Formats: sequence, C-alpha cells, structure tokens
Amino acid sequence: MPVRPASNVVLRTLASVSVSVLLAAACNQAKDDAQAREFSSAKKREPARVLVQPLERREMVRRLETTTRVESESQVQVFPRAAGVVVELLVEEGQSVAADEVLARLDDRDVRLRLEDARSSLNEARANGPKLSLATRESQARVESAQSAVAQAERDHERNVALSKGGPDAPGLVSGRDLDTSLATRDRARADLGAALLAFERAKVEEQNGEHAVARAEVAVARLELELSFTSIRAPVAGVVAERSIKLGDTVSNAAAAFTLTDLSRLRAVFYRPQREFEMFVGALGSSGDSALRAEATLTATAEALPGKRFVGQIQRVAPTIDPASGNFRVTARLESELRPGVAGLLPGMLVRLEIITERRPNALVAPKRALKREGDRSTLQLVVNGVAKTVEVSEGFSDDAWVEVSARRGEALEAGALVIVVGNRDLEDGAEVLPTDATGAAAPDASK
Repeated sequence: MPVRPASNVVLRTLASVSVSVLLAAACNQAKDDAQAREFSSAKKREPARVLVQPLERREMVRRLETTTRVESESQVQVFPRAAGVVVELLVEEGQSVAADEVLARLDDRDVRLRLEDARSSLNEARANGPKLSLATRESQARVESAQSAVAQAERDHERNVALSKGGPDAPGLVSGRDLDTSLATRDRARADLGAALLAFERAKVEEQNGEHAVARAEVAVARLELELSFTSIRAPVAGVVAERSIKLGDTVSNAAAAFTLTDLSRLRAVFYRPQREFEMFVGALGSSGDSALRAEATLTATAEALPGKRFVGQIQRVAPTIDPASGNFRVTARLESELRPGVAGLLPGMLVRLEIITERRPNALVAPKRALKREGDRSTLQLVVNGVAKTVEVSEGFSDDAWVEVSARRGEALEAGALVIVVGNRDLEDGAEVLPTDATGAAAPDASK
C-alpha cells in the first residue's frame, strides 16, 4: 500500500514532460513553416538570372552544300584506227601530250609496200598521159587534113560536072569516065574524113580514160597513205595520258581503247538539285543568262585528298528540264585548279564537297540560334525590355551554324543591340523579371532603359 502514492507521482511527472515536449515541437514546426513561407516569398520576388546576347548586324548568305566527283570536260578514249602489232610506245601514264602527237606506232611494212606499188601505178598512169594527148592531137590533125581533102575533091567534082555538060554545038570537055573518077575520089575523101573523125573520138576517149586512170591511182595512193597514217596512234586532243592499255608486241584493233587522255586544265563538277531550287539557280546566273554567277554569288570546292585547299568554281549550265523519275535538275560547274609542277590540284574522279552561295545579305539582323524557340510553324525570341522578359514572334531568314536572320512580325520592332535571352528562357513566362548577364557572368546593360 505505501508504494502506490509514489507511482502516481511518477506518472503525473511523465505526463507533464510529454505535454511540454509536444508543445515545443509544435512551436518549432510553426516557426519552420513561417520561415519557409518567408523564404519562398523572398525567392519569388528575386529576378531570374538569364544569359543574354545582343542582336547584331552581319552578312548572311544562302548556302547550299553537296558532294560530287570531278570530271574532265575533255576526256577521250583513243582507239587504234587500224589493226596491227604494236612496235613502239612513245608515251606513258601521267605524261602531257599535244594534239596530234604520236602515242604509239604499229607495224607498217605491209602498208608501205602496197603504197609503193600504188605510187608506181600512179607514175605509170601519169607517164601515159602525154602519149594519149599526143595521139589525140595527131588524130585531130588527120581530121583537118581529111576535111581539106574532101573540100578539094568536092570542088574538083563540081568543076568536072560543069565541064562535062556541053552545048548542042560543042561537045563536053570532060568525059564520063573522068567524071566517075572525080566522083569516086570525092566519096573516098568523105569516107577518109569519117574514119579520121572516129579515130579522133577514140583518141579523146583514151585520153579521158588516161586521166581517169591517173585519178584512180591518186585515190589509191591517198587511201594507202591514210592507212599508213593509221599505223601511228595519235592524240586527238591535248591533255594528259590517264591510262595506257597496250604493251609492246600486242596485236590491237579498233575494238578496244589503247589510251585514255584527259584535259586537267578544264575540270567540271556535275551535280543534281531538287526542283524547288530551280528558280534559285536560274536567278543566280543573272538576268543576262550568261554562264556566270552574279557577283555576290560564289562556288568553292574542297577535297579530303587536298586538306586546307579551296578551289574556286563557276556555274556554267543549268539544265532546262527536270528528271521525272527523281524530280531533280542537272547543274554543271567549272572548277579552277592549279597546274604547276610539284603542286597537287584537283584530278578527275576526285570526290569534292561543293559550297554554293547563291545570295548575300550584307546587313542582316541576326540572333543566336539557341535563342530561338520553335513551336510548330511559330518562331519566337525572348527579349529583355526594362528588366522583364518580352516574347516577340519572328520570321526566319538565312542561317548558319550559330546565327539566324530574324525579322519581327505583327507590328513588333527589332533593332541591333537589343538583348535576347539565350539561356534561361525554357520555362520563363512573358513579363517575368529577369537579371541579364553576359557570357562572363557580369550584368549585361539593358539597352531598352
């Protein structure tokens, strides 16, 4: 029984301590909540720190890029014009040759012998010409003599006829026998004239045949001289030997190419572009329509095989048709390359990357690309105006890796120097207070103030 009062005291003491602890915890929780609300309120009132860059004025270009292979405007395969055995090679791959230069020779002994025979026939035909001409002149002389004889015989016969006619009191002075003799003489003279005329015609025909024989012999000689020239394989154009496909002793014909020549001074690049760019390329050629880009447009080529080198190009032709299968059109550009000993330049077959600039805008207003926000077809920028964020809808123009040309829409205005937010605008609401800083972390001056 004496233990019970002590237990009650302990219980009452524990109860009072528990209440005190609970009251202290509740007070501390309330204090913490008040501090959190105060901190949150202060945080909301603090301006957001954002990274900004000013809008700038700089040149912007419309640039297109594509890859293709270099071609030579004049690359030809040289085929032998005659069949034969290769007896001499005069050039090797990589060697420059002039137009009509001999590249190789074939065995020409048979052709030369036949040519000599044809020339002998020609000389014989030409030597026979004076004899035939002389025979023609002799026949002509005989014709003239026969004509004179006929004329004399006719006069003699007419005189005898007149003398043979006597009057009734005077007998004829020429007998009938003499009259018949003069008539026979006249007829014989006429026959001789006819024979002389036939001989003259025959002589003229033989002379003409002699002239034809000379012409045929000249043609035969010319044909064999041409055939002899075919035993020398010549370069049809000036260039560089890109490939030699024959060896000494080979029997060749016109069925396979012996050499391939290329002109390294006239290089081109052929590439294809989608039809939506057709007007752009036609406009780049200028209003005159000549094969040259406008002054503000350029074309350059680079090759992995020639690092650090850039080669200037020029659009030459734009095909006036669209390929119905691919929807593309063909563009041909000329490329300038160095042609100096010991200096590497573009070569046919080399892969190049082409950069075509079709239009330049030297004073375009540009914004950093990372400042642009796109939602569907809508593009916007957030500017810092009087310390607050302002959203401006813009239209995009030319762009490069870091900048994009912009112009305000819906009556807004953009000027160079205006600060545009590049970092920190992801969840930033329009009208929110901001603290603009530049790339160094220093506060950026607000040009709108």
